Amino acid sequence: MATNGGYTLWITDNLLHASIHGVWNKRIATAFKRDFMETASTLINAPWAHVVYLDKWVLGTPEIEPLIKELGVWCAEHQLVCAAHIYCHNMLKEYQLNKMLKNDDNLFQLQHFTSQEAAQQWLRSNNFYFTEQDFPAISNS
Repeated sequence: MATNGGYTLWITDNLLHASIHGVWNKRIATAFKRDFMETASTLINAPWAHVVYLDKWVLGTPEIEPLIKELGVWCAEHQLVCAAHIYCHNMLKEYQLNKMLKNDDNLFQLQHFTSQEAAQQWLRSNNFYFTEQDFPAISNS
């Protein structure tokens, strides 16, 4: 099990991918927020989507929650349309993710998936496309 948290970010077309791993603390979440916003800056002039691969993510300390909430608001203000979270069913992950990215204000569509194929299908229905070749970075996380 990974203990040191980290991430990999990459773009394909109008999708920002993130592969997340390990335990997250405030330092990692702060770096992620900064890097995410910098990477997404090339997408924000048109609608875009976000795919997060979370199977290798353990959880985060409570201090990451406001940082991720702020990032969610920033995304909504910068034309994020859809976000797909992909991970094997895990109630603790789902709880913390929903706590951080509760979508009561309908800022953007957020869905949780247990398979990449289901996420792909949902994103495709919203006119966002990616293929197997679009995520070589996952195996390196």
